[in-house]
Amino acid sequence: MSTKLPTEEDFLFFEYLAPFRWQSPEDRRKIKFYRELVSTGELQIESLLENALVQCSGGVYTRVCENTHDHSDGSDAKKVVSTHRCNDYANDQWTNSWNVQKVAGKIGLLRILAYSKQTRKFHHFAIPRCAYKGLKKNLEIGLDRSTGYREPLGVPGGKWMIYEVPDFNTLAKVTEQTQVEKYLKNKAIYG
Repeated sequence: MSTKLPTEEDFLFFEYLAPFRWQSPEDRRKIKFYRELVSTGELQIESLLENALVQCSGGVYTRVCENTHDHSDGSDAKKVVSTHRCNDYANDQWTNSWNVQKVAGKIGLLRILAYSKQTRKFHHFAIPRCAYKGLKKNLEIGLDRSTGYREPLGVPGGKWMIYEVPDFNTLAKVTEQTQVEKYLKNKAIYG
């Protein structure tokens, strides 16, 4: 089975992730070649994300690629791009969000790299299992909602924001335990 053709966002993810994955001067000289592999579909951004996280983790975990997790610490890596759509045509309800798919079978921390088309920025989320374990299929991180069409701003908000971390290196090194502590603290404050 072949994969879909790469999107404009795939190349943005590649440019963002390449310096984290290939850090040595020798590896950096190969980046142009690796970018060509993205354009032909031979290098998948999801695999690049998983490997870049391992590279930046400092040896805390390795890549294992199981159905329930991508890394030896039980975490799973996800890449998402914002999507603006009409959810309810009858009531003219619009949503712009990141839709993180297939989370129901995951066993640990979700390490999410999210790109907002509107702000052209990457956001990093580390969501512990206890925060998403009741979800049947997908986890939706909200950006904008409106009644009636309007141009989305692409600025995240809502309950998942407590799990946003400042940068990619933090995303690679954060642990399930530190994010569970955020979850418990938030639960104590907001119920």
